[in-house]
Amino acid sequence: MKYVMIVLIMVNFSCQSTKNTSTDTSKDEALVYYSKGSCMGKCPVYDVWIYEDGSVSYSGIQHVSAKGNIKTKLKEQEFRALKTILNKGLNEDLAFKKVRDWPITTLRFNGKEYKYYSSKIDGALKEIDIKLKNAIDSITLGYEGDEHKEG
Repeated sequence: MKYVMIVLIMVNFSCQSTKNTSTDTSKDEALVYYSKGSCMGKCPVYDVWIYEDGSVSYSGIQHVSAKGNIKTKLKEQEFRALKTILNKGLNEDLAFKKVRDWPITTLRFNGKEYKYYSSKIDGALKEIDIKLKNAIDSITLGYEGDEHKEG
């Protein structure tokens, strides 16, 4: 009888663990992931996912004009310009050293992740960073009300 109970408990736990592993992977499949981290002041904190079709998922967390989730699509010209810059890629590896109270920017694309401080970069990374900030500004501009937000 003890063996039957042990087997039943094991089966029950194995079924629960498979239920929990089926998560939404759509955000993992993004063309670009761009995130601004917090600081001790009023730094904007948000996450953005841009997909192959030009759709965007924005999550405004704190100190931003548009809090909450926004789903939209980039303008065709804006999306093509972003893809062109991203296709150039980055040849440099960044030496990252955490500094207290500086907001960390995280950028993921082409299978690589970069962590940096926006004020301390130049070259291709600066160009990508500016292009993404401009895209995010155009997305969040005018989205201060709840009517455009999701969830």
